[in-house]
Amino acid sequence: MKLQYLLLLCALPAQALAACAFDTNLQPFRGAATAFVDTTAVQVPEVEDVSFTRGLAGGASCDQLGFLTIKLRWPRGPHDLEDVGFEYRVVNGEAPEDLLPEGLVVAPVRGRRTEHQLTWNDGAPGEQRPLRLLLEVRAVTSDGLRGPPAQVRVGAP
Repeated sequence: MKLQYLLLLCALPAQALAACAFDTNLQPFRGAATAFVDTTAVQVPEVEDVSFTRGLAGGASCDQLGFLTIKLRWPRGPHDLEDVGFEYRVVNGEAPEDLLPEGLVVAPVRGRRTEHQLTWNDGAPGEQRPLRLLLEVRAVTSDGLRGPPAQVRVGAP
């Protein structure tokens, strides 16, 4: 039986074995409307912190990933953090193709705070392009109310 598993492992392509298993902590926002109405009745998320890590030149399978962490604080108001999803959009700059999530997303909530972990294929140093972006993040309720944006500045050589 062990020999069969060994033979199966040897038959898999090397790329499949070396694939990075890390994924973002974001999940799709379930039950959201498909049409949005912009309103000031939905709170603006407060950006507490933005940090990033560029891809490394190491040999591990995840060393080519870049990480962008956006910590948000949710202000008191008519909507609870558990009841909104977030939408990201590039306002200025050129984002890596796989950086921004598609559609509305949520992440684990701790009180009135949440942390969004975005990843992208950054390559090794020397292959990386400068990362200078202005992003917007907006809260959207399940009934389609979309609040004003908060701006997120990202700058990395």
